Amino acid sequence: SKFNPFVLHNFDKYVAIKKAFFYSSLEKIEGDYFEFGVFTGSSFRHTIKTEYDLDKESKSMFYGLDSFEGFPESDHEFFKKSEYSGKYEKVKRYEKIKPGYIHVVKGFFIDSLKSSKLQNVDKLKFVNIDCDLYVSSIEPIKYIKPRLVNGSYIMIDDFTNIDKYGKNIRNVFYEEFKNSDYQITGYFGIDGVVIRYFGEKD
Repeated sequence: SKFNPFVLHNFDKYVAIKKAFFYSSLEKIEGDYFEFGVFTGSSFRHTIKTEYDLDKESKSMFYGLDSFEGFPESDHEFFKKSEYSGKYEKVKRYEKIKPGYIHVVKGFFIDSLKSSKLQNVDKLKFVNIDCDLYVSSIEPIKYIKPRLVNGSYIMIDDFTNIDKYGKNIRNVFYEEFKNSDYQITGYFGIDGVVIRYFGEKD
């Protein structure tokens, strides 16, 4: 009972990431990795290391996106804009792990996802949406939808966080994926879900 719940949450999340990459490797799922909401970069780095431990010759691209300035707006009592600004220069150094395959993208999602580099990404095998709030999840969820492949994994942190307007990330996901075949395959930490995508319904 004396453990910090966020320490337990992060440990649980890293285990979930490892499981998802293990199955993706086992089943030869091809595509790139996106993390929305990098913050300090710890889970981003863990993901890169996990992939290369499983497949040293991996050709997957890794994209870590964050404003590094906090949220676009503060509409939740706990998630305050000023308290969740990240350290861009520190995370940017992770690109050196495998130059050309790891990309740290600075900016709010609504702007950065419009770049030609990101618009040209066509296959995603694993997505980690860790942007905490409904308002921040809208663009990422719309972006990933046409790019997922059969067997892709989607991890969503803070799935049911309720903002001051009564909305949560769950609302965005269920609306966008209402005609899709998917399964919640696991839960992690305080309010995280692991979802596996199987394509569109006939």
